[in-house]
Amino acid sequence: MNMNTGPGRLHFFFFTLLLQFILLMPVSAQDSISVVVNPSALGTVEAAAGAETTVNWWDNDLADDAACTECFAAMELARFLKQGADNSGRSIGLIPAAQGLPAQGSVILIGSLASNSLLADLINKSDDKKPPEPKEGAYRIRTLDDGDRQITLIQGNDRIGCLYGVYGFLEHLGYRFFGLGEQGTVLPDGPVHLAEKIDIQSSPAFQSRGFWSWEDRGDEPFLLWMARNRMNYWTAAQHNPHFCKKLGLKLVHGGHSAYKLYMDPDGPYPYNHPLFEGDENKPADPYVAFTTGEYKGDQDGNGHLSNFEAHPEWYGLLKGERRRKMDQEFGDCNICTSNTDGVDFLARNFVQSLIDGQWKYVDIVNFWALDAQPWCECERCKKLGSETNRLLLMIHQVAKVMKEAQTAGRLSRQVLLHTCAYHETLSPPDRPLPADFDYDTIAVTLYPIGRTYTHPFGDPASIEINQPMAQDFLEWAQGGFYKGSVCIGEYYNVSRLRILPVVYPHIMAADIPWFYRYGVRHFQYMHTPTRNWGTWTLNQWLMAQLLWDPSADSTALLDDYFGKFYPGTTQSTRSFYEHLERAFSNIKAIKHYVELQEAPIKSYCLSNELNGMAKNLFPLKSLQYEESHPVTDDGLDMVEVMSEIELARKALNQSLLNCTDAIERRRLLEDEQRFAYGEATLHLFNHLVRACIFHHQKLPDLARIEVASARRYADNLRSMVEVVQGAGAHASDVNGFEATQLKPAYEFLIKEYGGNGNEKTE
Repeated sequence: MNMNTGPGRLHFFFFTLLLQFILLMPVSAQDSISVVVNPSALGTVEAAAGAETTVNWWDNDLADDAACTECFAAMELARFLKQGADNSGRSIGLIPAAQGLPAQGSVILIGSLASNSLLADLINKSDDKKPPEPKEGAYRIRTLDDGDRQITLIQGNDRIGCLYGVYGFLEHLGYRFFGLGEQGTVLPDGPVHLAEKIDIQSSPAFQSRGFWSWEDRGDEPFLLWMARNRMNYWTAAQHNPHFCKKLGLKLVHGGHSAYKLYMDPDGPYPYNHPLFEGDENKPADPYVAFTTGEYKGDQDGNGHLSNFEAHPEWYGLLKGERRRKMDQEFGDCNICTSNTDGVDFLARNFVQSLIDGQWKYVDIVNFWALDAQPWCECERCKKLGSETNRLLLMIHQVAKVMKEAQTAGRLSRQVLLHTCAYHETLSPPDRPLPADFDYDTIAVTLYPIGRTYTHPFGDPASIEINQPMAQDFLEWAQGGFYKGSVCIGEYYNVSRLRILPVVYPHIMAADIPWFYRYGVRHFQYMHTPTRNWGTWTLNQWLMAQLLWDPSADSTALLDDYFGKFYPGTTQSTRSFYEHLERAFSNIKAIKHYVELQEAPIKSYCLSNELNGMAKNLFPLKSLQYEESHPVTDDGLDMVEVMSEIELARKALNQSLLNCTDAIERRRLLEDEQRFAYGEATLHLFNHLVRACIFHHQKLPDLARIEVASARRYADNLRSMVEVVQGAGAHASDVNGFEATQLKPAYEFLIKEYGGNGNEKTE
């Protein structure tokens, strides 16, 4: 949010007053804690911490950036230390570094060698001058002896490392930031001792870690959770980009929209076209006017040339015709990527947007082609090779135009271009890329949208679904003609899942280290929920831990999570999550789709088959109705799914019965709300599946029993609203029943077996 106005500013103001009041409380100097940081020219520590809207985060002056983030880190440290078990009576002071080192009490210095001269002096005088790793966000925390006391240094490689170091220090003291807000935060359950000798070095394994979104939907608790868990990949559409930058976030935009935004076929042509009269007041046309017969002038007769009318040869040729229809996701055809003038026009408009347009705050651009649409069929494009080759050559030309602007000083920040391996571009290039291809700027994101979560991505037992995609990934990662970074864009909450209570601890524990071993350094998933997480809290936290350190012991992480987040019901709640994970492990095939690249059918989705009232609802080895265990591709079958959901309910009920702590009970009730939605969804699926089977077996009495049960679950799901919202337009819905996407099957079966056929389904 904008910290200058509104409730966020008021909360910050009152917290500052409270902290200043605490600082004036009379306590002995020996009991004091001084947090020393450099506010530089931004005033007091408190003022600097809230000054993000006055900071230009996109210029080359880093001093004010560092002051704001590092002072905010100091405020965060003071806030949480005050909440510690034995600190309620201790003075916690925020001291500008210019005042020097306090003579008494515990001292914590925050900064880098460049930003905090006191910290730099202490390190230069010590025998151990080893700095944090030279990575963005890296930090070192250690103690130095100073007479009869110890001084704690939180040294960042940069401002972000200072912030992450503060959270790492708090975690060392026993704090945990599992979920959103106060309910998601765990405080130490015993005394907090600052005098302990420590030496911790930490740095991120993955360079970018977070969530792909294109909507303004992250509130302050969500953004703070990201920072506290060292996540840094979020949308530039956020309404408070300065606050995001203070927290160390990389702002991301793009998608399938670049063509429409920057060479809109219906947009006005901005130049004086040499073959058109009436645009002489416009700048000279820098592009060649083709006279091959494709130019047809002002076709709609409005007295102006559109981009398409001026240069139809820039746009895709499909079945002998240049195609102009496109929006920000789909269209008749991708552009003609072999036309260097057209790509140059696209690139220059795009770069201008990075300089002073709608993408002026963007750090990473997802620069993609249209979503699974045809590619240009002209002879020059065909000579470029596969769709992947064409995409990479286009991005190469765009990167060169961007580099030109950076060299000239018109674009003063680094911007990364991430394109995608997806559907028709899933396979790597089949010929060498240009020698000057900019691998420092360009990376390729693999989006395995057709995968299953019954198996880890690299598991050779998933022959039916995952293995072909895994082979594509390995060809990208193991150095064929493409030599650069590979990113992963996961689908943990792919749109049709609609925030079901799917949990992935075993998949994440296997996949994230596997991807890292093969060189992946950027990882995100789309459609994250930003509120009302419930069971999604485990996914978010575990992913954050493994992206920071994929070598971490996932079993120990889970022990920590369940032991601290559910201290009174650890065993039964962990059992609930284990059954929940199994119950939803095959959800991609049930509710979204999986791709079968070597099978007679190319894709499969149970809900689609059910809506079409297919006779054979279960053609996959990995998903049958009755329990089965093939040698390969063994996934949970429908009967097993329903058994696991019943066991999950039993375990959760036990936790609710045994819980005696109010905060833990609120966490369990939030879990229960999301679980109840998933539970009802699977029951609706099961009853409609059985009704469909009985329909084809011509057993109407049995079908009626199933439809009556389905009606009860459908009615229940209609009352669930909040639980299916909060994940963006593509992955949210109006209520739980609409979210099942089973309306056609339900309406048909209600009409056949549910009564008079006039029942409402809204």
